[in-house]
Amino acid sequence: MQKLTLDKDLNEVLDMFPKLKLFEKDKKKTISGEIDIFDAAGNYVNSFDINVAVPRNYPHGFPLLFETSNKFEHIADRHINEDGSCCVCSLQESDLISQKGIAIKDFFLRYVVPYLANQLYFDSEEEWANGDYEHGAEGILQFYKELFTMESTEEVINLLSFFNTQKMNRNDDCFCGKKEKLKRCHLQTYTIIKDLSKKRIEYDILALKWLFKKQLKLKTS
Repeated sequence: MQKLTLDKDLNEVLDMFPKLKLFEKDKKKTISGEIDIFDAAGNYVNSFDINVAVPRNYPHGFPLLFETSNKFEHIADRHINEDGSCCVCSLQESDLISQKGIAIKDFFLRYVVPYLANQLYFDSEEEWANGDYEHGAEGILQFYKELFTMESTEEVINLLSFFNTQKMNRNDDCFCGKKEKLKRCHLQTYTIIKDLSKKRIEYDILALKWLFKKQLKLKTS
C-alpha cells in the first residue's frame, strides 16, 4: 500500500512539473530536473535545476531539496545547509513534519516553490519576502523565543529543559506563570513542544547552552 501511495504521489508531481524526472538508485528515489517559477499573475520569472531526495520511510521523514543550477551563492545567508541542502524551514518545523508525514506534492507546493521564489525575490529586492531567519544555534533560539514570547536565553533553556522531563495535562496550571489552566492559556504552544521528537529537543537544549555560554563570554570580555 505504501509503495502504491508513493508511486501515485510521485506521478502527481511529475504531471504538475513536466520538466522533472524520477530517478532511482540503490532503492533511493530522487526527483531531478528543471522547475519553472511564476509570479502571482502567472507570468514566467525564472527556472532552477533541482534534486529532491525522497525519504525511504515516505510519507514520513522530510524530503531534501538541492538547488543544482547554482543560480545563487550556496552559503548560510542564502539559506543553504552545511550538507548543501536548502533550508526551506526551521529545524523544528521539519522535525514535526517528519513525524506527521507529508505528501511529496505538498512538499513542492509548500516548500520548494516558495523557497525558490523567495531566492528570486532576494535577488531583486535584497531582502527576504517574509523576513529573515537566523542560522544555527541563533536560529534555534529565535524559534523558541518567538514560540514562548521570551527574550532571555536562560529562560528558554530552563523552560525547554522542563518540557524535556515533565509532561503536562490540560488542567495543569499553565507554564507561563499565569493562574490559568493550560487548556485556556498556552495549550497550542505546549502541543507544538509535545509533538517535537525527544532527540530534537535534547539537541536544541545543548545548542542553546553552548550559545548561552558564548553570550556570557561576550558580556564579560
